[in-house]
Amino acid sequence: MNNKISEFCKLKLEIRDFLSQTSSYIESNEFEIKEMVRKSHYTVIHEGESYDFYGLQNESYWFPITLRNSVFVTLYGFLEHILMKMCNILKATRGITRSVTSFINNKNNYGPTIEKASNYILSVANIHFPNQLPEWTHMKNCAALRNYIIHNFANANDKVNALLPMNGVTTEIKDVANEIFGYDYLGEIVGVSQCNFESSFFLLSSFNKEFLSSFATVMNEFFIVNSSLLNGKYDKKIANFNFSV
Repeated sequence: MNNKISEFCKLKLEIRDFLSQTSSYIESNEFEIKEMVRKSHYTVIHEGESYDFYGLQNESYWFPITLRNSVFVTLYGFLEHILMKMCNILKATRGITRSVTSFINNKNNYGPTIEKASNYILSVANIHFPNQLPEWTHMKNCAALRNYIIHNFANANDKVNALLPMNGVTTEIKDVANEIFGYDYLGEIVGVSQCNFESSFFLLSSFNKEFLSSFATVMNEFFIVNSSLLNGKYDKKIANFNFSV
């Protein structure tokens, strides 16, 4: 290849920047919102009893459920974008005749788009894809969560509940699913204490970080095993890094 920077080098830089920027967003913006909610917390003393008037309505006001959902949907959407981009680059650079679109839309191919894209990379382009990693299984299972947020406006069903609790990836994924779906898993409590709010809020943050971490792990193995794809003149110099969050 005569290109000074290959398409896969550009893709690797795009992934690095997204992971870095999104990780910073989760760290800073959600913390700032949490601080706003903290300042809105107040109690009322009546006849010697202390009543906590910070409730779910305040949490929804500062960080509504649709916005909380959108953070996760953005992460998942970028994964889908990157995998489809990989397929199209491989088709263009390796002389593959099989259309990416026709492969993805083939009714004989089952699973979410990200799984179909990984199958194209494996079976059509004959390129290694780390589909045996537990992190990849985690990300595929998250497709069910993504679909129910998009199509059912966060109404869960047994399929989602069965897929998401995954030991070895995170022990709190079931609670996080409740948080993303907007369930009040605190039971019959009307008000939410500051302690409970922080636990709830950072479950969502931790879940998104877990997804980013899985993304980084999968992409690291892909580029390590397929290092020959970085075949531009300056690729080794500018893309000699591993992803981290």
